[in-house]
Amino acid sequence: MSSRRSYAVAPAPLSSIFSPKLPLSGKKVEEVGARGGGFTLRGGVETYAEYSPGEVDESIVYVNGSKLDFITSLKAIEISRRLLGLRGRITLKHEVSVPIGMGFGASASIAFTALLALFKIAGRGISVGRACSIVHGIEVECKTGLNSEAGFLSEGLVLVLGEGAPPRVRVDSIPIPRDSMITSIAVAPLDGSKIFSDPSRLRKVEEIGDEKLEEILEKPTPENFLEKSREFALEAGLATKRVQEIFEELEKLQLVGYAQNMIGEACHALVLRKDARKVEERLKSLFPEYLVKTFEVGSLIRSSIQA
Repeated sequence: MSSRRSYAVAPAPLSSIFSPKLPLSGKKVEEVGARGGGFTLRGGVETYAEYSPGEVDESIVYVNGSKLDFITSLKAIEISRRLLGLRGRITLKHEVSVPIGMGFGASASIAFTALLALFKIAGRGISVGRACSIVHGIEVECKTGLNSEAGFLSEGLVLVLGEGAPPRVRVDSIPIPRDSMITSIAVAPLDGSKIFSDPSRLRKVEEIGDEKLEEILEKPTPENFLEKSREFALEAGLATKRVQEIFEELEKLQLVGYAQNMIGEACHALVLRKDARKVEERLKSLFPEYLVKTFEVGSLIRSSIQA
């Protein structure tokens, strides 16, 4: 049988604030996760899949042209093989437009688009909610994210008000200005294990996150969301010296607001399209050693068979 090919695209669910709700005694995977919020960055990950039926299973993954054992992609292949009966060689090529490991939700988008593409190849199809439920389990098992996949259930400025996998998860959103964009400045990944391995610090992060989310809900505007998210980063001790230096410069620019990525040594600003180029150029001149990039805000989820 000849090879079959497919394509999928999804946004990157950038996280601005979170309140971890991790396993307690007796809790199931679908019941844990995080409350929080962030932005969907349009076209975050594009995935090209090729399936060649055969007797020997082989899984090959490329990320931005480099062959990698990317954990959430391989896990998505493993689950798809089991659910769809796909025997043979599967090749996934992920084109990722956001930095990886810095709070942009790349690992969730990679797993999500892998599932969409492989279910399309199998002729089965899959709903967004079902795919999100599978991605939720992948992220918890691989320790790559907490409820990032909830961003695929809405668009723009997304709030996660109840943790867990669909249908348990509760999602809402805050309207943003017309022609809004996100300009990001990425420095380096942050080691989240220091937070999640320390119960007292984890409780502190959870308490501050819950407090700031309540303050966001009292005034659900983009400006207040970003202000409270920024306060969260500072009060929870997640804002490094370099992040705080970026904050100082962002305060001087024409923005709707700004915050730190969760979890990453990176920041993002909500800007109007008319101001985006000026903001991006200014940040590039101030921080030439960091990656500065501007994204459309929105959600485009598609999957199709490729000729």
